[in-house]
Amino acid sequence: MKTRSTFSFRVSRALLLLLSLSLLLSACSDHPDRPLRIGTKSWLGYEPLFLARDRGHLQEQTVRLVEYPSASEVIRALRNNAIDGAALTVDEVLLLAADGLNPRIVLVMDISHGGDAILGQPGIEHIGELAGHRVGVESGAMGAYVLSRALEQNDMTSADVTISSLDVHEHENAFRNKQIDAVVTFEPVLSRLLAEGAVRLFDSSQIPGEIVDVLVIREDVLTQRQKSIKHLLSGWFQALNLLQTDTGPSAESIAARLPITAPQVVEALDRMRFPTLAENRRLLAGEPPELAQPTRRLMQVMRSHRLLPREVETEDLFETRPLSGLDQ
Repeated sequence: MKTRSTFSFRVSRALLLLLSLSLLLSACSDHPDRPLRIGTKSWLGYEPLFLARDRGHLQEQTVRLVEYPSASEVIRALRNNAIDGAALTVDEVLLLAADGLNPRIVLVMDISHGGDAILGQPGIEHIGELAGHRVGVESGAMGAYVLSRALEQNDMTSADVTISSLDVHEHENAFRNKQIDAVVTFEPVLSRLLAEGAVRLFDSSQIPGEIVDVLVIREDVLTQRQKSIKHLLSGWFQALNLLQTDTGPSAESIAARLPITAPQVVEALDRMRFPTLAENRRLLAGEPPELAQPTRRLMQVMRSHRLLPREVETEDLFETRPLSGLDQ
């Protein structure tokens, strides 16, 4: 009886050790049974992700794109570990880092050069004319940042205007119904409102290099999901190639999703720049990374406008390993 009990104990302990080893190996694997979940919102600069998916360059069993109605919901999902990574603006990354999360920038997706703008109602021709008027702004740092920079360049402050907090999906109706006198918005809303007679008062071409979209991955996911992240980045650059070599059909695919017309897509794409793989390596892995200085400058501006609760170590934001494993 004692022998059988001892044997049973040894078997149980062995099974426990095997189970522990299995769990450890699973934690270190690339989780082939679960796609890498990437959160996005509707923005032209993120559309190459969907173009890659629709053309077969992103396999859904490896990478799943999860769409949210606003940046704030993307950030909330990232905070709650509902997604593994996200397409965000650098200011949003700084906010996450200041809140104690550990987002790591693995890709510079696009640099806005007119794709973010402040639009005024017909009859309003200059930012200075917004004094005392209602300005619709998405609840989040980017809308506040663009507005603060525009006001700053015109010797104004937020106290000079009445701010109406609006989610992106509310921008068009509020503007059309004249509930607001101006709106801080971006593509595709930007093109649609311009086509209806809105007046461009300010855009990101007046603050070059300050509005940057990046792909971030949670720090705890980076090591576990290397193959999936490489697949994601490879699909992204294949989509950028399609925009260059197959522009018409690519623009039509994007137009069907947003929706704006294909010619509007082509025109809007001229208002942003998509860094190549080589440019990405300079931006993220140079000595020093080219993105480091504008990121610090952005942090200082956000701090001066009380848009960021504390300073963060910007150098810790950049992760270069995924890009280093890609072919030219």
